[in-house]
Amino acid sequence: MCLPEQKDKKVATYINSFHRGHPSSDDIMDGILENFPTDSFEIDTYFMDTKRNPSQEHIKQIAEELLDTIKTKNPDILLVSDDNAIKYIVKPHLDELTMPIVYCGVNWTDKEYDLPPDKVTGMLEILPVADMLFTMRSYYPAMDKLLFLSENTTTSRKEQLLLDTLFTRTGVIVTYELVNDFEEWKKVFKEANENFDIIYLPTNGAIKGWIRDKAINFIKQCIQVPVVTTEDFMMPYAVFGLTKVAKEQGLWVAETAKKILAGSTVEDFPVTRNKQSTYWINRTLAAKIGFEADSALVNKSIILNE
Repeated sequence: MCLPEQKDKKVATYINSFHRGHPSSDDIMDGILENFPTDSFEIDTYFMDTKRNPSQEHIKQIAEELLDTIKTKNPDILLVSDDNAIKYIVKPHLDELTMPIVYCGVNWTDKEYDLPPDKVTGMLEILPVADMLFTMRSYYPAMDKLLFLSENTTTSRKEQLLLDTLFTRTGVIVTYELVNDFEEWKKVFKEANENFDIIYLPTNGAIKGWIRDKAINFIKQCIQVPVVTTEDFMMPYAVFGLTKVAKEQGLWVAETAKKILAGSTVEDFPVTRNKQSTYWINRTLAAKIGFEADSALVNKSIILNE
């Protein structure tokens, strides 16, 4: 009896700009891996670890190593998440990368990379900052001065360049503080509660020396104004969040990649953006500043008692 001929599995290489353990990129990666059945596909995963190791020396070395790996393996498709994989591997080496490329996690725009639409497509990460601020303005109509307090990384510096127009549209005057370590963060946060109307905490992954419980206790001691975020893993430190659903991006990458591997072209999938979001309220911190959400907001929010 003749057995049916086994078809070779399609091979994908996935480059994660960060490290296993960073919540948002973990969700993206889980979406990718869960949607690539191992009986039909082989997927190799690599980490650039550029959030914990942001030095140019490390980034250059890991980018060179991973480029060699990609060229040696020559996968059927290359998947990447977040800006650094695009900036340091894809963009400078487009001529050497012969396979189709699908990305996600690139913040706000990919125009700076000038990626060819017949070879590269992806899902941009658009954070629901404007909707978050409009929601808070309904409770704090005199809200005027906003502090953007984040880590000192490629992504945060990119956001600083891109967000001025958005903040102007929402009627706030923004000041940016990008810090390197937890002690610096604490100093800025404490002063911000005395000088600003609202504090936006995008992320903390690259802030050296961050200790979760100490950060929560420090915030409880110092908080005087609304602290907001667009990342679910930052909700222990915020009063209110309107957050992206990072896994949405990984699921889209996997579905798109499978269709390309099945015969569709990259150009069949124009660059798109994420659409899903989730409301959050940290009831403990809300009580500290007397923030009382109405029933409509409460009913659609995840309630955190941190």
